[in-house]
Amino acid sequence: MEILATLQLWFDSAFIYFFRLPDIPILGYYLGCAVLSLACVVVGQITIAIAFFWNKRFIDADNREMVRMHNLSVRALLAKDKKAYKSCNKVANDAFGKVFFSQIALSVSSLWPVAFAAGWLQTRFQDVTFALPVSLPVIGNQVGFMFTFLPIYILVYILFGWIKGRLPLFRTIVKRLEQYDTESTEKMLSFSELTR
Repeated sequence: MEILATLQLWFDSAFIYFFRLPDIPILGYYLGCAVLSLACVVVGQITIAIAFFWNKRFIDADNREMVRMHNLSVRALLAKDKKAYKSCNKVANDAFGKVFFSQIALSVSSLWPVAFAAGWLQTRFQDVTFALPVSLPVIGNQVGFMFTFLPIYILVYILFGWIKGRLPLFRTIVKRLEQYDTESTEKMLSFSELTR
């Protein structure tokens, strides 16, 4: 428990600094949220990279199975073998489901730092409200810290996506992922093959 308390104190002192840096409190709040969002994005992107490269063998196997079975189903259609098509297509759809949900899991793995950031923001800014220019039916005319933090996080996430290929650590990750995309041995056949 002492380790967690020490980490929490370090985290608090590291990030509250940016909230207190400008003399104008609202600017400090937005600067602090931007820095906190950047930290969440960086840690999330590193998490995705670790999860991807750790599970690359399984992801490769699922992708190969999906492409292979899809291509077999297209070839079965070309051969007008309905039974083989249905069988191959069922296995291809199952493999697609595995690939689809592994991609979702990888994407969601980048969001775990946001939960910790939101928890920390709640300890510091739970009672802070922001007035809205109009009263909205569901939330009224005041909102809390998450109403401002989430748009800042999304903006930082988008901006980071534009520049991450130029940053030293992420440049390597982006290159390895681009290589991975071009390494596929078998290409997926399209249904336009049926009309040839």
